[in-house]
Amino acid sequence: MTRTGLVLGAGGIVGQAFHAGVLAALEDNLGWDPRTADLIVGSSAGSVTGAALRLGVAASDMAAFATDQPLSPDGAAFFEAIGGDDHDLPAPSASDLLRGWRLPPLALLARAARAPWAVRPAAAASTLLPAGRYDLQERTRVLDALTDGWPQGLWVCAARRDDGKRVVFGRHGAPLARLSEAVAASCAIPGYFAPVAIGDREYHDGGVHSPTNADVLAHAGLDLVIVVSPMSAAHGVTRRADGAVRWAAHRRLDGEIRRLRAGGTEVVRIEPSRSTLAVMGMNAMADDRTAAVVEMARRDASSHLAGARSARRLLPLGAIGHAA
Repeated sequence: MTRTGLVLGAGGIVGQAFHAGVLAALEDNLGWDPRTADLIVGSSAGSVTGAALRLGVAASDMAAFATDQPLSPDGAAFFEAIGGDDHDLPAPSASDLLRGWRLPPLALLARAARAPWAVRPAAAASTLLPAGRYDLQERTRVLDALTDGWPQGLWVCAARRDDGKRVVFGRHGAPLARLSEAVAASCAIPGYFAPVAIGDREYHDGGVHSPTNADVLAHAGLDLVIVVSPMSAAHGVTRRADGAVRWAAHRRLDGEIRRLRAGGTEVVRIEPSRSTLAVMGMNAMADDRTAAVVEMARRDASSHLAGARSARRLLPLGAIGHAA
């Protein structure tokens, strides 16, 4: 039997809309239910989407909710339980970054002294930023009421605040955490959201280590991994103001995919095209373009998947409606 992995990258509210469109395209075009993936890896926005899949929400319901279309009974019950479309987060402000900067933590300095090549610049810089003011756990606590313990086959990526090291909650050997804590930590953008205390450490956004973290599946024994990467750009090139960031995310994903393929795993990557980027805009936390992003991502991904031979060859078909 084919073993599949699904990687859902960072990208804010707009990234979640991109996920919904792409996952709906997987259902539409390949007849594959993303809930049946053997392993789901979520980083930041991807942790929210991954948790929803593991809690039984169909991709078709994610897309329908975002575009104000009718939901299945199960989908309607889920979105009612989590509070519907309550996205009223305050806009990031420059004043948030003008207070409370920290000196390099001792744990970061010690890690850099032991293995400087292992410390990523973005992760190191994130340890210096002030703690954000907005507590995401107020929004994620509802997840704990929807599941008994940790959902099987879900890995949530976050970064330790004191040394920038990636931690994969849900994987063997990781610190124990409630689903609400791990998702809040994975989404806690440094300087904007408050870091999340789990055990005796604080954690924040897993995207500071990598926007996708696909390489955590390198030794998972999977036949196929599908990577959905809202923060990069197809072919890595875009003339937008955020072009350098998207190119860096694309190149980072290149390296992660090489590691997966070196172990014999087939990989399908799905990144925003020029047309999808135009709809996504520049503000990842904007909540006024969700429906448009879902529709464009769905159309774009459908075209991409039409030529994805490995996905068509390896994915188990006819699985819609039978969640893992």
